[in-house]
Amino acid sequence: MRIKANSLDGSEVHLDFDRYPDSCPRCHYAIEARFTGLAHYGRQKQRLEIVFQCPRENCQSFFVSAYYPRYGVGTHFYSGSVPFEPMSEEFPKHISEISPQFCRICNQSRNAESQGWDLVAGPGYRKALEFLVKDYLCRMRPADAPEIKGLQLGPCIENFVDNDKVKAVAKRAAWLGNDETHYVKKWEEKDLEDLKSLIQLTVHWIEMEEMTNTVLKEMPKGKK
Repeated sequence: MRIKANSLDGSEVHLDFDRYPDSCPRCHYAIEARFTGLAHYGRQKQRLEIVFQCPRENCQSFFVSAYYPRYGVGTHFYSGSVPFEPMSEEFPKHISEISPQFCRICNQSRNAESQGWDLVAGPGYRKALEFLVKDYLCRMRPADAPEIKGLQLGPCIENFVDNDKVKAVAKRAAWLGNDETHYVKKWEEKDLEDLKSLIQLTVHWIEMEEMTNTVLKEMPKGKK
């Protein structure tokens, strides 16, 4: 696609760019962005900035998308959009009660990732996992809470998690989480998406255990 952009000195330039943004940075819905007719080109940084509007009735926000050229290619490629408004995922009730800090850290990590800060998001997800596991264990084993809080995550999972499903997925999530914080990466074939999937599985199995315990507590035996 080609666009006419103005530069600071008032001159005009015609530039090729690859695409319109496909989501709104404020409401985060998938959209067909509306071009407002405003575009600016910064010659020093070779940055093309285009003003769009979200077409959703409940949003209608204006935002600016940035485009940069790649070496040897005349086209400017989409880089990102601002302003960005943080997203908040709603976690299951039991998880929110067990570890509200896990929910906060996980949401902050997700927002960092959404803005392209994957090197920051990885350690954030690893921290979220530790809060989830330790809060879960302190709830399940209050007498061991002082020791649980002081242990590293790996031994904590190995020594105190009794649920086989939780132990299996949390242990592997910790392996990938450690890769996000250490200089040498052991699991080269795995990435951030794999870590997030394992954290999601850990959340799932903890939630299933909590739901099962609630049912057994409310219905300890059959009625005659």
